[in-house]
Amino acid sequence: MTIPMLCLSVVVVLHVSAASEPSALVERLPTDQRQAVGHRDEADMIPQVGRQLIASKKHHRWKARRRTGRRGAFLLPRAKKASNGMPLLRFAIFGDTHFWSASPARTGWQKRVAAQAVRDGLIVDEVDSILPKLLQQLSTFAASGADFAVHTGDAVCGGSTFGLTPAEFTQSLVHYRALEVSALGSWPVLHIPGNHDLDPNPDWPRRGGTGSWRGAMCANTTRPLSRLTCSTGSPNYTSIRAAGWRVVLLDAQDGLTRDRDGRGLIGAAQLDWLRSELEDAALAGEQVILVMHQLLVDPSTGQPMDGSTHRGQTGDAPPGGSWIESTQDFILNRAEVLSLLSNFDNVRLSLHGHVHANSIVTRRGVAFVTTASPIEFPMHWREVTVHECELRLTTHAIDVPRQRDKSRQADRRGGRNGFKLGPAAANSVVIRTCDPA
Repeated sequence: MTIPMLCLSVVVVLHVSAASEPSALVERLPTDQRQAVGHRDEADMIPQVGRQLIASKKHHRWKARRRTGRRGAFLLPRAKKASNGMPLLRFAIFGDTHFWSASPARTGWQKRVAAQAVRDGLIVDEVDSILPKLLQQLSTFAASGADFAVHTGDAVCGGSTFGLTPAEFTQSLVHYRALEVSALGSWPVLHIPGNHDLDPNPDWPRRGGTGSWRGAMCANTTRPLSRLTCSTGSPNYTSIRAAGWRVVLLDAQDGLTRDRDGRGLIGAAQLDWLRSELEDAALAGEQVILVMHQLLVDPSTGQPMDGSTHRGQTGDAPPGGSWIESTQDFILNRAEVLSLLSNFDNVRLSLHGHVHANSIVTRRGVAFVTTASPIEFPMHWREVTVHECELRLTTHAIDVPRQRDKSRQADRRGGRNGFKLGPAAANSVVIRTCDPA
């Protein structure tokens, strides 16, 4: 089948420079224990930290090993090299599937939401018809030779807001994972948690936090390139090395036991691990792509990179002002994370979910990109293609026209459909990473 895609004419080109050397695709599997961390006060201003060169490769390699302990690495069967314009790496980004197994509670929740004067376009009662279409498109993408997919979190409807019981939450997790495995088989889908993947009942004695989510997503893991190590005590974050690139998957629910307000956290041990990953990548001449659920920067304050205003479909043009919720959408210690990133000039892209919208904004040479939800207008997933000297990001529309129109009409917040669709700049992006030979 042909994968439907949103056709937009504007292509945005970012110019950066870095060396890129092909290498085998491997998964970095940290085995250090996560440390419990508390909340930190958030700061609005990013500290002015200059970019630093790594002076001693031997010294920093020793430091990285000392900090993170022993690591394993799995090799996939093949390693790509650039030839005849073929990509080095192709993977899918999707998330915010918000799966909820059919039940009277789900029906009741959707009816209550539909009766509200102001509501969003989330239609969880249609997930049974939308998810198979999404998985069918991903299956076609996998069959075309794509390497893997990353689910950016909120696989189900846990956490706050939805009111699932622990039993419904667990059932939905198991059901979702079974559907995914049934459709995609052994093709690797890596999962990182979102706030709605946290146990909905913080007093539930059996687990708490991401325990139930982890148990479901570790089930039916049949390939070395799995979402995470799945061994007892291992963290929910990892990285993949591929063809001169490193894809770093972060756990933005690190240390959180419940979803209080939608915001995330990157814990101290994970920050230390991230620092060593960035150092190792710099030493290896690798460029870096980050993936996490909540946001590091506010996409609503940045102008579209093509210089145009935001635009959506006819009648959906958004008014001015921010569409981001400062108390819900960010990582609490984002200033600390951004300060760390400012020390490295090899981070090119940061991919996010959470806000159910396509957006892009650049900060200090890094493109921060969010992707829409499959079960809320405009119902997209995103393809990331890595070439020798460029990254290409393309949104694909799920082939569900009836459900897409239902969601568009359901959202009664003025202009939000335009924000969710995003500008052309957020739907078709080319990032230059070096000068072709």
